Amino acid sequence: MPAPTTRQAPDPFLRELSDWRDQFQRHFDDALRELEARFTARPGLASTWSALRDFLETEGKRVRPLLFLAAYRLFHDSPAPPTPATYRVACGLELFHTFALVHDDIIDGSFSRRGQPTLHRRLAAEADIRRGENLALVLGDILFGFTVENFLLPGQNPTRATAALRYFTTIAQDTGLGEALELALLRRPLDQVTEDDILSTYYLKTARYTFEAPLLVGAILAGAPEPVLLSLHDFARPLGLAFQIENDLHEVGLLPAGATELAYDFRTGVKTLFLKRYHDALAPADAAALRACLTRDAPAELIARLSDADTLAAVIADLKQETAGHFQEARRLLLAAPLRPDQCSGLLDLAAFIHRNCHHSEAAANTTANSAAANA
Repeated sequence: MPAPTTRQAPDPFLRELSDWRDQFQRHFDDALRELEARFTARPGLASTWSALRDFLETEGKRVRPLLFLAAYRLFHDSPAPPTPATYRVACGLELFHTFALVHDDIIDGSFSRRGQPTLHRRLAAEADIRRGENLALVLGDILFGFTVENFLLPGQNPTRATAALRYFTTIAQDTGLGEALELALLRRPLDQVTEDDILSTYYLKTARYTFEAPLLVGAILAGAPEPVLLSLHDFARPLGLAFQIENDLHEVGLLPAGATELAYDFRTGVKTLFLKRYHDALAPADAAALRACLTRDAPAELIARLSDADTLAAVIADLKQETAGHFQEARRLLLAAPLRPDQCSGLLDLAAFIHRNCHHSEAAANTTANSAAANA
């Protein structure tokens, strides 16, 4: 099976989550107004806040708040809707994601995000690019601090809130470790990089950060017992690996036309599972030539090296099969977990919903934007 399946018609659980997502946006707007008051109280920061606000209001997929609210709903000991303080934790997760994007875009040298200029490029409109990057770094740090504050607002069970924040701080550190590992691997040739190295970055930057963190934070605040938390931890790992491998394959599908603008991993030389598998399947001379391309920032030459059609097709087919296996493993672990049937089916339906509706929307938006620009 390519992915977890679900009913075509929205069930009550997903309809309820849709309503909660609308509520989330209202609380997110409230959070931005609080942040705006802090910026506008400081003379000279009006234009800085304008750039940051526009970046924050460019809506993404909202995967993390959705997973968080779903876990809170499924594992809470009462059917009551989330409190305002709970919604603000969801806002914190989205703010942390934005913080990570701001720093990632600087590291990657990206020009666009969600079809719009990256924050450091927006800020560079009034200054040179280095000053724009420096200011964006500081704004990212402010977003991280505001993230923590949203975890600590009154209205939560104090014991659960403390446990959720303690757990979240480990996720924040692991996300940084994943980024550091990815950067360290940039300096190593592909023949000196192992699949375990690459999978470690996937686990830290996708499985833990995107899937495990929102699920467990929601479950902790809902009062879920330890066996449930362990089950969610196990469920998130194969799900995150499947989504990251699909993202790699999506970038392959952007070649060659979209490589410079959209395929960031190819442009920056990030070591992906696809690239490792393709390299290892080539003849020694071709593999050496591919490694030489990866030592230079030359995407056109790299694309030329991805010209072995048979090898390319075989690697893509193998990774698609592997992705399906990760989805199956996530489903198997969930069905074996100590969960109620409604909890299990709710998580499976949610995973299928995200897979159908939330994957690769950023790249699609960028593609649309680039096409429009080309036709203008």
